[in-house]
Amino acid sequence: MLTADHLGKKYKQLWALEPLSFQLERGIYGLLGPNGAGKSTLMRLLAGLLAPTTGDASLHGVTVRDVSRSRRRIGYVPQTFRLYPQLTAREWLLHAAKLKNAGTRLEQETQVKRLIAAVRLEDKADQPVGSYSSGMIKRLGIAQALVGTPEAVIVDEPTAGLDPEERLRLRNVLAELAPSAIVLLSTHVLSDIEAVCGQALVLRSGKLLYNGRLGGLAGYAQGRLWQWEASEREWRAMAQERLLSARRTADGILCRTISEYPPTPYAHSAAPTMEEGYLALITGNRGAGS
Repeated sequence: MLTADHLGKKYKQLWALEPLSFQLERGIYGLLGPNGAGKSTLMRLLAGLLAPTTGDASLHGVTVRDVSRSRRRIGYVPQTFRLYPQLTAREWLLHAAKLKNAGTRLEQETQVKRLIAAVRLEDKADQPVGSYSSGMIKRLGIAQALVGTPEAVIVDEPTAGLDPEERLRLRNVLAELAPSAIVLLSTHVLSDIEAVCGQALVLRSGKLLYNGRLGGLAGYAQGRLWQWEASEREWRAMAQERLLSARRTADGILCRTISEYPPTPYAHSAAPTMEEGYLALITGNRGAGS
């Protein structure tokens, strides 16, 4: 179990992350929030890369303040993964295995071979990583985080900038970790969260707003999600920044928005999606979420 207990980080007089508490068990958790919400701060605190101002985090009772012990048990994949371009993937992973003291030389080689296969890099394992695509580098980043068989893996924006095929490949790699490890996945791509996560944490302005089942997010827009068909002229005349979505149809433009009252006489109540509930939550337009 990965536990945060009143964990917080302050810089001078400003909280980058206000004290929060939660517990995560095996499985994949999404970490959501706009830029500046405190996601990277939280991940770096959990990985032992930042010293907390208040509270603590621990993995099965081992505090992240004990860096030498916790870093062997927690894998971390930053958004930007920097490599020596002349090294091969195999050389890089063997280097990581030595740093983590992951068994004998033979055990390290066996583990590296398994990880290369797990992230589908067998055919490129002995080529310099300077020749890799961005998707391959991110898969290698996940592989290095898995060296030493950590009990928790923290991943920051793994699919940013990738094409759909590479995003799917990377999501599958992460999904395969769920039965054996705690995975905390931060991303702005909500479809990635929906595809692999059962639960989510939502941050805004350094505060934890939500920690629960992914489906519960839709409740924050329940009863206040409105849909109607607008003509081209009506659509151009309305305050479009207040719309959640606008899609052209054969009869006009299908509009959706969140409001306490119907925005037009033609609007009718609609069932919100997880994404619409999430948007209602982070913009402060909250209802009774579940």
